[in-house]
Amino acid sequence: MKDKYDVKVSLQHNEVAATINKETGEIKEIRKGYNNIPDDREIFEPQALFKKDYTVSWRYLSNNLNALEFKAAYNLALMAKANTNSLQPLSDETTYRQLSKILQVSKNKVDKVLKRLFEIGVYGRFEVYDKTKPYTKFWLLNPYLSFDGKLIRSDIANLFQGTEIALNFKNAN
Repeated sequence: MKDKYDVKVSLQHNEVAATINKETGEIKEIRKGYNNIPDDREIFEPQALFKKDYTVSWRYLSNNLNALEFKAAYNLALMAKANTNSLQPLSDETTYRQLSKILQVSKNKVDKVLKRLFEIGVYGRFEVYDKTKPYTKFWLLNPYLSFDGKLIRSDIANLFQGTEIALNFKNAN
């Protein structure tokens, strides 16, 4: 019987590999490499998920939106899904009452705020027909504002290339 096995394991960004000793039940995390953290540093919050926020883009929004619109944009950024920037479950069918609660904007101002955020490029609305699912309309957050993940599909980034936010981002960098 072999003493050692080599196995390739695919993991999500929030998963780690571990071994389990069948005899003792002991679980050990498998760590790649070595600890190169200096003595005067520490991992701040090991369970935290990281999101990239682009200061240039948020500063642009701060200068071009009123406080209510900026707050609504920030609330959208907080709900964007990892790797896709999907704002699911938001869609054109989402009620004003739901949007009011999510964006923290009064029902009377939801339409005006969303119109402004859409025009400046904070989010996009897209329609897709997928035979395996009902006809779908969905919203995406502009990745030039914030993105959670290491890789983005080129087609997602390309959808927002001509928005005010993306153009400002590219000019500032």
